[in-house]
Amino acid sequence: MATAILIFFVAYLAIASEKFPRHWVALLGGSLLVAFGVLSIEEALSYISWETIGLLAGMFLLISILQEAGFFSWLAMTAVRKVNYHPSALFVVLVLMAAFLAAFMDSITVMLFLAALTIQLCRLLSLDPIPLIIAEVCAANTGGAATLVGDPPNVILGTTLGFNFADFVTHTGPIALIGALVLLGVFYLTNRKALKNAHIALTPEIIAEIEELQSEPLHAHLTRVGLTGFLMAVFLLIFHIPLSEWSGLPITAAVAALVPAGIAIIALRDDQRKKAILRVDGESILFFAGLFMLIGGLEKVHLFEMLANALAGIASSPESMVMALHWGPGLLSGVLDNVPLALAMSYVLKDLSAMPEMPALALMVWSLALGVDIGGNLTPIGASANVVAYAYMEHNHGSVGWKRWLKIAVPPSILVMIIASLLLLLKSQIGWY
Repeated sequence: MATAILIFFVAYLAIASEKFPRHWVALLGGSLLVAFGVLSIEEALSYISWETIGLLAGMFLLISILQEAGFFSWLAMTAVRKVNYHPSALFVVLVLMAAFLAAFMDSITVMLFLAALTIQLCRLLSLDPIPLIIAEVCAANTGGAATLVGDPPNVILGTTLGFNFADFVTHTGPIALIGALVLLGVFYLTNRKALKNAHIALTPEIIAEIEELQSEPLHAHLTRVGLTGFLMAVFLLIFHIPLSEWSGLPITAAVAALVPAGIAIIALRDDQRKKAILRVDGESILFFAGLFMLIGGLEKVHLFEMLANALAGIASSPESMVMALHWGPGLLSGVLDNVPLALAMSYVLKDLSAMPEMPALALMVWSLALGVDIGGNLTPIGASANVVAYAYMEHNHGSVGWKRWLKIAVPPSILVMIIASLLLLLKSQIGWY
């Protein structure tokens, strides 16, 4: 146990420092567990959730095709034109777009193109982009809580504990929607004066410059292929269980993503295929594989069983356990990356669900998922989207600082966590989970 904990602790510190490639750190940590005899090679590979890896790989591939097509830039600029470049309307559109897109794709991808567009727009409108980009990050993390594929913690919890796309849409979706709207309202109220001043300064010359931001035209064939594959994947993710029962074929979440991705790749030309594959976030896939091995080492030495027993001893009622799983990991995810935290807690939930007088596993999953997804808003390192957006602002706009991030992000995020906890208690009382 001491060896497993030490290797995990050192790897976690290295990942949190952001001074080393996190995928190599995770893979090295997994390899050290094998080298020191904590895990055998077979055990290390068995702890990797191949369904999670397959689901991520398929969705990343489909998103990379749409990126290569210029679809996301086109979508953002189309939305900007629809509101006639009005700064207040732009604010609402960009925040809602972050929440909506993050429900169906990697929030890192969402923030990469939205942060770039937001900084360009804000320069033209003489607006400070930092509050808007932080609002987009918070909306992306909260909107991502709505579906299985939205936030990485959901992918982990769903695939490892047996919950599908429809389950998340039904149970975390409405709460995430309410949370995203609350965030939008709070952020709009705190920025309305600056938005009003920017509207006064809007001129035909500025509008002409905004029009020039979309330099590359939308690629029609890549867009058709990418959207067709993406919609096919969403359909299969929603209905893969009844389709599997009806057809007798093993249609898992991984298959639901990989089959449309494979068909889409085949439909591309050789040069397009190569560019799309090279765009895939392979580092994240390797990171997940290594992380599964690191967490698997802790599971092998029964650490999570001990944590589950400790939690069960503290909680005085099923409702208090639901709140503990929402607020404890939720606040912790502000200072620890919510991906490894969710993976570690998935083992704790397995052990808790086997104990008497504990809440239903489903209710614990919804509580934990909403906690770590929304709690990831709290600091610049709480979630992957935060890290990406923070680094982009630092490199392309200027210093942000933790103090300013906390001042902007913490109050609305805590408010949304309170609302989510009340709705979770309501779900517990009425038995809808």
